Amino acid sequence: MNSMKGHIDSIKSDVQDTIGSVKDTVSEAKSTFKGWKRRDEVGVIHKEGNAFVVRENGEQIGEITFMPDGENTWVLNHTYVSPDYRGGDIARRLLNSVVEAAREEGKKIVPLCSYALVQFKRNADYADVWRKS
Repeated sequence: MNSMKGHIDSIKSDVQDTIGSVKDTVSEAKSTFKGWKRRDEVGVIHKEGNAFVVRENGEQIGEITFMPDGENTWVLNHTYVSPDYRGGDIARRLLNSVVEAAREEGKKIVPLCSYALVQFKRNADYADVWRKS
């Protein structure tokens, strides 16, 4: 019986040590990631020539580019998001920016970029600007 009690006390001590270690790890993580943002909260999108770009801390982390094709059409030819920022909504925000600009300027879009084409096929909200060839 005494050996069982000693074993239980040892387990309790191990659990308390583990809890203390986890609390320390969480505290360290909180201080390490203080100011950290989720991937979908970063950057401000700006139009630069025939592209929309997003920057974070002065570094370009994403872009979507297009080429004019005649007076009323843009060809979306490239979308890129830095690997460290993938998995959030940066590419979608970039695509939405170019779509909104196309609407404002009365343009149609031909989505040649594979990302844009998939999104146009999945999202009926883009139908009004999609020029299907």
